[in-house]
Amino acid sequence: MTDTPYAARRVFVQRVPFAPTRYQCFDAARLIAESVVGAEPEVSCVIGIASGGIEPARLMANYLKVPFHSVRAKHNKGDALWQQATGNVEVLVDGTLPDRFAGTVLLVDDIAGTGATFSAVTAALSRRLDGGSAIMSAALFRNRGCPQPPDRWAWTVDDWVVFPWETPHRGPTQPLPPLRRVRTR
Repeated sequence: MTDTPYAARRVFVQRVPFAPTRYQCFDAARLIAESVVGAEPEVSCVIGIASGGIEPARLMANYLKVPFHSVRAKHNKGDALWQQATGNVEVLVDGTLPDRFAGTVLLVDDIAGTGATFSAVTAALSRRLDGGSAIMSAALFRNRGCPQPPDRWAWTVDDWVVFPWETPHRGPTQPLPPLRRVRTR
C-alpha cells in the first residue's frame, strides 16, 4: 500500500457533466492502443487502475494481445459531482501481479484528474521493472487542471465526467467533441 499526497486541483466549470457513451470510451481506448503499437520497448502488458481504468485497459490488452492486470487506487471520497481529489492516493497491489515486468507497461485509467493516481501507482510499480523497462500512462480523459498529464489521452475536459460503468447521471449532460486524435505529452 502506498499513500501519496498531491496538491493539484481539478478544473470544473460546473455546467453539466460530460457523459461519454460506452462506444466513445471503447473507441478512444482502441485509438490509444493503436497509438502505442511500435513503442520501444514493446508493450508487454496492460495494467488497469481499478475501478475506472479496468474496462478500457481490458480492451487495450485484448487489442495489443498482451496480458491484462489490475491494481487498486483510490483518493476520491465518493462519486459526488465536482469534488476535488483528496491528493492522498491509496494504492493496493495484490499478490496476483507479477513480481517483475519487462518491456513497456501500459498503465490505464479512465481520467487523469490531477495526475496523483498515475504518480502513486507508478511509484508502487517502479521497483518491479526490469532494467530498460518503462511505464507508459494512458487515460481516456485528462482534466484541464492536471499539471502532469498522462503520456497519452483522448479528450481534455473542464468539467466532471460520468462514465458508462458508473451510476448514471439523472440530469442533463453535455456532448463530447468528436475524437480526432490521441494526444501525447
